Amino acid sequence: MDKADLSLQLRIVPIIGPGKVQLLEAIERFGSISGAARSMGMAYPNAWKLIDDLNGHFREPLVERIVGGKRGGGAELTENGRAVLSIFRSMQAKARILLSSDLEALSYLLAPIDAEAGCPTLERTLEQRSCLKEQDPAEDVADPAQA
Repeated sequence: MDKADLSLQLRIVPIIGPGKVQLLEAIERFGSISGAARSMGMAYPNAWKLIDDLNGHFREPLVERIVGGKRGGGAELTENGRAVLSIFRSMQAKARILLSSDLEALSYLLAPIDAEAGCPTLERTLEQRSCLKEQDPAEDVADPAQA
């Protein structure tokens, strides 16, 4: 993976990173751990383990289960969970700004990946968007002389 991102390690334990943040955001969006897990292509037990792990690292839980209701319950971010999300996104934005020239320099030194050829360096390392060049269908045909 050549995409630069922020992971925060405190006390020599990986506390929170992009995957856990995406899970928290999905819980906020879908109102359930199972819905969040499905949206990310993750098994529910794995999502629950990540949430349980996150909750255990903070003074107050980030996610709480809701029992009952029309849909049989769900989950929601606590005030603490929303605060952690906000702080993490703020740190991530600041890191991107502060490190952009270093990331550009480092990215320039990386060998290009065929699928990402043509992507501007910063776009390749700092953004989650595709910037593939339109390929000529003739390029997809293997040249028998080179086989």
